[in-house]
Amino acid sequence: MARRSAKTPQSRRETSHELARELGRSCLLFRARALSRKLTSLYDDAVRPLGLKSTQVNVMTVIGLREGEARLTTLAQMLSLEPSSLSRIVRVMERNGWVESRPDPEDERARRIRLTDAGVSLYAQAVERWRESQEEARTLLGADGALLFTQLANDTLFPRAPGSV
Repeated sequence: MARRSAKTPQSRRETSHELARELGRSCLLFRARALSRKLTSLYDDAVRPLGLKSTQVNVMTVIGLREGEARLTTLAQMLSLEPSSLSRIVRVMERNGWVESRPDPEDERARRIRLTDAGVSLYAQAVERWRESQEEARTLLGADGALLFTQLANDTLFPRAPGSV
């Protein structure tokens, strides 16, 4: 025979409320996700008139960091994305004519992604809007907060090469 819990529905609600208050005061994930949504919205609003999303600008940036061309798997690692998620982003960018892919000459199973001329032109326009968003983000976080945020992200995400993606 199953034992019944001594807790009443009301006491379980109270316990749940106490647990939620504890997590609400201290949960790093809750805060990181909320800040991520706020920053994503700020950058997305800036590049939306160009038909872009912030994720696409990030892909363009990492391609540029890789001297204009990179393997899909390398891009996924650098962006901390699952390869399948990045593939969906890249497919949209290919349909829009901003990037193109080709087999990697070193490993034909792998794909190399590069910006098209249209993608390079669009990226240049996006960077101007991105700079404005950077200033808004710095204002939102405050100078000290922006510096701490950058240092924390670099130290956590890129421990072998602090300060760079």
